This record gives sequence, structure tokens and C-alpha cells, in this order.
Amino acid sequence: MASIIDSIIGYVSPEAGLKRARARAAMNLVQRSYDGAKTGRRTNGWTSGGNSANAEITPALTLLRNRSRDLIRNNPYAKKAISTYVSNAVGTGIIAKIDNSQTQKLWEKWIKECDADGQHDFYGLQSLAANTIKESGEVLIRLRYRLPADGLSVPLQLQVLEPDYLDNLKTETLRNGGWIQNGIQFDPLGRREGYWLFKSHPGEISPILNSLVSVFIPATDVLHIYEKTRPGQSRGVPMLAASMLKMRDLDDYEEAELVRKGIEACFAAFVTTGDESATMGESSTESDTSRRLETLSAGMIQYLKPGEDVSFGAPNASNGYNEYIRTQLHAIAAGAGITYEQLTGDLSQVNYSSIRAGTLEHRRSVEQFQWLTFIPMLCDAVMKAWLNTAQISGKIKKTDVQVRWTPPRWDWVDPVRDMTGELLEVAAGFKPWGEAVRGRGYSPDENIAEISAEQEKFRKAGIEIKINDLALGAASSSVQNANQNQSSSN
Repeated sequence: MASIIDSIIGYVSPEAGLKRARARAAMNLVQRSYDGAKTGRRTNGWTSGGNSANAEITPALTLLRNRSRDLIRNNPYAKKAISTYVSNAVGTGIIAKIDNSQTQKLWEKWIKECDADGQHDFYGLQSLAANTIKESGEVLIRLRYRLPADGLSVPLQLQVLEPDYLDNLKTETLRNGGWIQNGIQFDPLGRREGYWLFKSHPGEISPILNSLVSVFIPATDVLHIYEKTRPGQSRGVPMLAASMLKMRDLDDYEEAELVRKGIEACFAAFVTTGDESATMGESSTESDTSRRLETLSAGMIQYLKPGEDVSFGAPNASNGYNEYIRTQLHAIAAGAGITYEQLTGDLSQVNYSSIRAGTLEHRRSVEQFQWLTFIPMLCDAVMKAWLNTAQISGKIKKTDVQVRWTPPRWDWVDPVRDMTGELLEVAAGFKPWGEAVRGRGYSPDENIAEISAEQEKFRKAGIEIKINDLALGAASSSVQNANQNQSSSN
């Protein structure tokens, strides 16, 4: 019927017919819209803004950072979440393998003297930087170029700084068309020119004179490392930002339960009697308050007079306490990017398959952080600065070397099954042998050299060992046993 009326109106007045068609199309568009974008009773109070990433982060960053540190200091789950993620992402260090042996030796010497504070090697600085990124949302590493008289193998050191050093309040427009936003200076094309840093930490107990006056440091001398999740985002957000409120609420809930139990435990017995001087056990009087105290001992027998009665306090059970705690910890773990089992150490509700599936998902997240954030923004940047400095100082002749980074190896839940699968992949040609070795934290070249030297020792001793045959034989045997177990269970 509507189409007939539309046709008649369009025939009489084409302009009116066009308006009617547009109105009908708009109504259809509204009817097909997303439920999440509709307004009404269900969405009253749901406010959401369309601000940029920097507009959302800037006013909240300092408070988020301070609260994150407070939780890590005082909340065991927050501390466990950060330490678990960092230990999986960095572990004992992400190792560099350079294809030039002379450059590799120089690098291995320098990484032991690279810390400007003189306390860590390069792997310790990696752990410190990763921990700061997850705790505070970002980290600054200042490249400190030294004099030849300092006696370093390469005149360069690294100084790890907390993001508090960045002048968050310095925001202005520059005359050349560039701008400064949250302490970061950009050129007219949006490239980073430098950073406005304080000379000392603004929260230091004994601040150095003029410490609250920021100075400009060129971007070539500073590495700013953070996880960038939105286009245009110039500052990082702490890892626990999504879980902070739930952690705080959980602390308050547990404290309320503790107080309630303590109050209930204070009332041991209730005596009904008309004699105010009657006592149930041994009585005494406080010297300062003159209050009467009574003590009940184990195995005591007390006879009551007619009309007297006694009842004992029975604390109420906390129904649903464990279920509520577990549900909240699941949400906290999800917000922190780790599994519930990693957060709590509770393995009572998992089996091999479920914990393996959860572990694999977590490892994908960690590998994403390693290869998309940490390695390109820290490891590669440090290596580039080190190679340039080594060449300028005459330590090496060329900088066009190939560098391969090897993160710490993963330990599986069932090493036999996983090793069997990896052996079969290598034997079938689906996976290079060198990749399998690097995945376990070893250098393929060094591995070959050590195996060759050991086989030579065995040969001289008259012992013949074929490693590949042994490995493939073990893999085949393991697969057969697994198939037999699966058949018997079915």
C-alpha cells in the first residue's frame, strides 16, 4: 500500500516524492542500527565521549600511574600480575645474535658495562624497563654518550628513567607550526623532535635545585617505549588500568568480611540472669577501666542456678564468599592480560588441555608485546645507537650487520608431548632446525659447535651416538604410546 501511495505522490509532485523516499530510507536506517548505539531506558546514564587517545589519557595518566604503583606495593594480586607478565616477556633477557663474530664479541663485552648506574647488565635493564612499562605505562631510556677516557668498550651507556621525568604539563603550539604535547615536542610534520625532561624525579625526597624546570633533550638521545593501542597515541597507560577498580573493591570486600568476623568472634557467650554479680568463669577487673573480665577454659563445667541461661555466639557462614572472590579474580586477570591460574596459582579447576589452551592464548599476547613493542622500540633502537657509536669510535668498520633477537624459551606443561610435536615438525621439514633451537634460547651456531665437539670426543673414545636417530625414535615411540592411551580411554 505504501509503495502505491509513494508512486502516486511521486507522479503528482516529484519533489514531495523524493522527500518521502528519503524519510523512509532514514527510518529503515534507524531500525537497522546497532543496539549498542540506541538510546532509551536501558542506556540511560551510559555516557561516552569521542575524544582522541591523548585527550583521554592526559588528565588521567598521573593518577593512574600513582594508583598502579600503590596497588603493586600493597595488593598481592597486582604484584603477581606484573611479575608474571614481565618474567614471561623478558625472563633472563632477550638475546642478540650478530652475524659478525668480531661485532658479537664487542657487543657481549659492552652489555656488561652499559648501565649508567653501574648495577645491571643489558638484560637487567630489559627487565627493569619492561617492569616500568607495565607498572607505569611507559619508560624512558636516555642514551648517555661517554668520553674515550671513561674506558668503555663502546662510549655509550643507558639510563632508565620513569615517565615522571617527562614534563606532562608542557603543552603549547610552536611558531614553526610544530607543537609540544605532554612534554613531547613534534615538528610540523608530526615527527618527534625531542622531550622536555626534568633533571631529577619530581617526587624525589631531596630534590636537586631547579629539578622542577624541564629541559629539552633531542629525540635522538631518548627512547620512549610504550604500547600504542590507538592511532596518534603519544603516552602509555599502565597495564592494570582496567583492573584497578575491581582490585580496590576486592580489597574493601575482604576487609569488610574480616571486620565482620572479628566482631562476631568478640562475643563468646551471652548469659541470661537476674544476678548482676553472677559469673560464668574466672573473673577479674581491669585496673584502668574497672570493667569486669571473665575467662572460659577448655573442659570447664559450670552449674547454673534456676532461671539462668547461657547461649554461645555462632558466627554466620559467609555464603558465596569463595564464588564471589573467584569471579572477581577472573575479571582482574582478564584485565591484566594473564590467566586466572597465573594470577592466583590455583590449579584445582584445570586439566592438561584447559591449562594448555589458556597458556597458549597468554603466550600470543606476550609475543605480541615482545615483537611489536619491546624489541623494535627498545632492543632494535639500542642496537642501532650502539652500532653507530661503535663505528664512530673506530671499534667496528661497518654497521650493516644482521641482528637476530631471541626471547627466552617457553617451558611447556608436558615437555614430552610438545618436544615430540616439535621433533616431528623438524623431521617433516615444516620447521627449520635453527628456529627450533632459537625458540629454546640457544644459538644454532654455538649449538652446532658444541655438538660437533662432543661427538668428536665420543668418536675418540670409541662411542657412537646418532642424536637424530635417537630423537626421531623417541618421538615415534611417544606418538605410539599416546595413541594407545587414547584408544584405551575411548
